[in-house]
Amino acid sequence: MGDLTGPTIEVTVEGETFTVEMEGLAPLASPRPRRSRPAPIPPPEVPPGPGQGATASASDNILRSPMPGRVMSIMVRPGDRVSAGDEVCVVEAMKMEQSIRADRDGVVKEIHVQPLDSVNANDPLIELE
Repeated sequence: MGDLTGPTIEVTVEGETFTVEMEGLAPLASPRPRRSRPAPIPPPEVPPGPGQGATASASDNILRSPMPGRVMSIMVRPGDRVSAGDEVCVVEAMKMEQSIRADRDGVVKEIHVQPLDSVNANDPLIELE
């Protein structure tokens, strides 16, 4: 295709070439600048525990869900001893499973969820003594 920014263009129809003059049209301006994409919005910061597990605070001793999802399995029971880094449960979101790991040594005091429960980010999962 030829230059379409001038006052005349060549057009070929069924093998025959014609020169066409454009009347009454303002010359085409340079192409519009492209709009830049907006900067992506960063996800909310949720500090991971050791081994990328759930979040916990030293004051409340509760392992919390790092994301909204569904509890797929629970590997501990009240009274079980856990060590830092032990997998205690699994939360699934959008077909991706996230292992929830103990952030410190302790004893499981209470389990706040059951398998197949839906959870939101920061919902309590397991409490340690």
